[in-house]
Amino acid sequence: MNWEDVRDGRAATDLFRWVGEPSRDLETEAVEADWTVWLLDTSAVETADDFYSEVRAAWGLPPWFGDNLDALFDALRDAVAGPSVLIWDGSRAVEQIGGSLAADVVRVLRDTIADAGAFAVILRDDPLADVIRTLE
Repeated sequence: MNWEDVRDGRAATDLFRWVGEPSRDLETEAVEADWTVWLLDTSAVETADDFYSEVRAAWGLPPWFGDNLDALFDALRDAVAGPSVLIWDGSRAVEQIGGSLAADVVRVLRDTIADAGAFAVILRDDPLADVIRTLE
């Protein structure tokens, strides 16, 4: 599957592993197609607290944003209005934290995709192992 089909509405949004050109400017392409873009880079996180701090900082969430999965889902659900894409680098670091955080975050992302309609998640930079669909 390719990004153009998702971006242009010819293919369903989902959680994708990016296998295309690493230097491709997905953010600019999405903005030019009138998509809202959310960026997240968790490559330096080592704890669950680090993960939630990075989410808060990257998305400009208020200090009272809860460091939990319900708050993450609520923040995404409230923010996704119209076509939106989360471009996530460093997701493997979340998996390496241990416990169920990575699987739980993936579940929240999939729930948001199902709930929001036009919401895609693209994982780049050594993505989580359980992401099956690929995008180029």
